[in-house]
Amino acid sequence: MKRGPLEFVVVEFTGGFPGRRLGPELHRLVDQEIVRIIDMVVVDRAADGTVTSHELSAYEGDAEFEAIDAAIQAVDGLISEQDVHDLAETIRPGAKALVLLFEHLWLSSLRTVIDEAGGEIVMAERIPGPVVDAIEEAAVAAGGRLP
Repeated sequence: MKRGPLEFVVVEFTGGFPGRRLGPELHRLVDQEIVRIIDMVVVDRAADGTVTSHELSAYEGDAEFEAIDAAIQAVDGLISEQDVHDLAETIRPGAKALVLLFEHLWLSSLRTVIDEAGGEIVMAERIPGPVVDAIEEAAVAAGGRLP
């Protein structure tokens, strides 16, 4: 079977890290074969802008991080130092972020069918949830209807 597309997601936390709440949801997505988590890194951006990154194993003994560690199925080390450097620019100083690299499993099976039929996925674009929310709110405010 062909791989589905891989996607980086950077989730920033300015307060405490909610691993015990986040872990079960990641496990659900993995268990239902919606995604495969390929790699995961924790990035800290200090108030002065200094960036450090750690694999989850660096947080051994911390229940918040151990709650999500088992969700990783195949750590391929695909998140590079350069990726961390580039992605760190999106993180506010003083915040911690969880950087996830995951595969869309739901699309890998669809890709196989498309390929077998001679088709090709030529574009895929992600529209962030907050953008969709804002568009829907504007449509409702203008008297529009939502599906």
